[in-house]
Amino acid sequence: MKRAISVCILLLLLFFIAQFAVVYFKQDHEATYQISKEDITFEIREQYNKKDNDTYYINITTGEYQFGYTIKNHFNKRKQILEDIELIHRDGTMCIFPIFDEQHNDHNIECSSGGILYSYETQKTNSITQELVNNLKEKGYQNSSWQENATTGEKTTTSTVYKDNLLDDDYITIWNYQNLEIIKKTGAIEQNLSSYEKYENTQGALVGKYYIIPVYYNQNVFDFQELVIYDIVENKTDRLDLERTMSQDTYINGIVDGKLYYMDRDNLVQLEINPKKKQYRVIGNTELNGQMYNGSWETINIYDLVNEQKFQKDYSNIPELASKNPVMTYENETDYYYYTADGNFYRLSKRNLNLPILLFQQQNTKEVHFCRDTFYYLIDNSLYYYHENYGKRLILQNDELRYNDNNRIAVYKVSSEK
Repeated sequence: MKRAISVCILLLLLFFIAQFAVVYFKQDHEATYQISKEDITFEIREQYNKKDNDTYYINITTGEYQFGYTIKNHFNKRKQILEDIELIHRDGTMCIFPIFDEQHNDHNIECSSGGILYSYETQKTNSITQELVNNLKEKGYQNSSWQENATTGEKTTTSTVYKDNLLDDDYITIWNYQNLEIIKKTGAIEQNLSSYEKYENTQGALVGKYYIIPVYYNQNVFDFQELVIYDIVENKTDRLDLERTMSQDTYINGIVDGKLYYMDRDNLVQLEINPKKKQYRVIGNTELNGQMYNGSWETINIYDLVNEQKFQKDYSNIPELASKNPVMTYENETDYYYYTADGNFYRLSKRNLNLPILLFQQQNTKEVHFCRDTFYYLIDNSLYYYHENYGKRLILQNDELRYNDNNRIAVYKVSSEK
């Protein structure tokens, strides 16, 4: 009897180990199913991919209407995670809000009309959309973008900051010619990084959480041999000796995988700066030739870099992006492509290249930055962001941005560090 009990326990243990192994090592799945709501039947195509940032892509279609959601894996990789769909359908427009479970509904409304997919931000003044919002609130669902946003500014050294609008993990930096202002939810500080003022910030850059700026020889702010590497999170400063003089004709090729790339046109030398390790290496000269990045690395003639060459990705194989203005991100940190066209800002799932969503519209932007899932953009002297779950928000105002905005604003998100 005891032996039989032991065997049963062993078999149960093996069964649970096998089940755990199936779940743990399972990489992806695809499922199709239907959900009926009122008199409408939705076709659901669900794709789970471990390699795609451990997320689900949920494609929802009914008739001429199509919607797409990327959802984090809070569901232990199980199938058929979509439980219900709240919707409103009227006058050729359908707006939906998928229901996954009680704890994980941190997404937003999408609306489809005339074959175009719209975010809540673009439709929030539509009475149809507001009716859906009111219905969702009555059932206990919430999203910050559904609330009225009102906040007052607080004065820092050079800016007026709307602290309540800042995202918790954001560090906003403003180069103030000699000092760096670092603005975050808990407050703002200013750090002196240079002995001399430099109006055009041609060689300074935020690389991850490290702000890199040359140590110029004199007030002409031309040549340099050292770099200041300032950790904006830890408030710590280091110096890196480049063991050579870099000329005033040095420009930034780009930033890839947490490293900064300089090209000195006068001296025909290309450097890779690793701020995390406080190291540099020569990657281009007349013997090595130069390095160019367009989604992958290639060796090119060093003289081709004398004419300013910026790293960029090649999107020619993606028709939706080819004629637009893609927002470049080097790390595979999101499931989307982001791009702009004629004052329209779009998001496109890498798992459905035929369904762009219009996120928001904004004319007269001067500079546009992108960090993970958030657009940041300048209008006149004001910095705003757009985030799906907060909408458009004013972050700060700085009068000097009205006259000089070139490479003065940068953003780091704490959660983006790897």
